Amino acid sequence: MIRKLAFLVTLVLFTSTFSWAQPTLSVSATGSPTFARTVYRYRFFYPESDGQVVEPVYVNGPRWATGYSAGLSVRYEYTPGWSVSSGIWYQSIASQQARQPSAGEGTVTLRNRVIRFPILLNYALSSKRLSPYFSLGFMVDLPLTGRVVVTRGAEPTQNLRLKTAPRPVFLGMLGAGIQYKLMNRYTLLAQPVWTYTFGQLGGASIDDPTVELSLLTQVAYSF
Repeated sequence: MIRKLAFLVTLVLFTSTFSWAQPTLSVSATGSPTFARTVYRYRFFYPESDGQVVEPVYVNGPRWATGYSAGLSVRYEYTPGWSVSSGIWYQSIASQQARQPSAGEGTVTLRNRVIRFPILLNYALSSKRLSPYFSLGFMVDLPLTGRVVVTRGAEPTQNLRLKTAPRPVFLGMLGAGIQYKLMNRYTLLAQPVWTYTFGQLGGASIDDPTVELSLLTQVAYSF
């Protein structure tokens, strides 16, 4: 009798544990405003002329840029509290500066665009409705053709293209925020995120140290 009772208790506990630890998959819409600080070291950028008379863009020292990221993410929770996630995001950030005095009045806006692939390890501190939520990982950026907009006083504004090196750029990421369960299958994730750019691997291209600060917001649907 005691053996049967022990067997039943063990079976119930095993079943409960298995059910509680079932892995879950979720898909989320992701967006974040972004502030980036890049330190340039005597760089000249040469936009494509397309038959126009253009000037090289000279940058040196720290520059702030603002922009946004948006895309889709997939998260796999393999054990309570722990999950891995990835996705595909589009990021666009722009910085502005005055034209060189020798070029005349006006401003130059540099817009950098990338397709971003994050690979993250996440941890939710508790299973309560509201929980602290942490992320650590790296990201890979695939640069897209940049944009240069030059305003020139009374002259027509120039909209130019800026070719970028095709090699991927590697970044490290750290985030800490909250996870809030809106409904049974819907979860809101909000994290201030710090990102550091390690640069491109291989070749002789120049890497400009960049730090990004953003508020990563996701609305996830669990299956």
